[in-house]
Amino acid sequence: MSSNTNLVAQRVVVKQLWDNNIRKPAEIIRITGFLKSTTYDHINRLKKRGTLVPLPIPGRPKILTSKEHRHLGQLIRANNTVTATEAAARLNETYPNLNISVRTVQEVLKKDLQYIVCRPLHVPLLQPSHIAIRLDWAHEHVQDRWSSTIFSNETTLQMFRNT
Repeated sequence: MSSNTNLVAQRVVVKQLWDNNIRKPAEIIRITGFLKSTTYDHINRLKKRGTLVPLPIPGRPKILTSKEHRHLGQLIRANNTVTATEAAARLNETYPNLNISVRTVQEVLKKDLQYIVCRPLHVPLLQPSHIAIRLDWAHEHVQDRWSSTIFSNETTLQMFRNT
């Protein structure tokens, strides 16, 4: 049984006991074996509102249904280089009544699917002259003892000093 179904069953039991004038939390806990915090929460709701029916969730409803949400996740997992514009276009093709914007796709990717929405960095490619210089350097250093070489990535290293 799922936790949501279990909670609904608990609400029904507590409401029935409440209607039968069993209103002490300790007695309800002893009869049902429910958690103390849950029982007190149910009793407080009964005192304030007289019902255990949950209040409606405030805010604007989600634009994507769970099926459309899964479809967007599958699009991104299948090809993680797809842009938000392309993903929005594919969703709008698949679901004609959806009419989702690029910004909404970015928000869903960022908030719900925990993807990082960003522009790719522009990295200049190596020019043929750079490749030739690197190749010359490699030919000059083929005979070096690489087992005693440390590549420091421009970090300062000092031997026998604690700095």
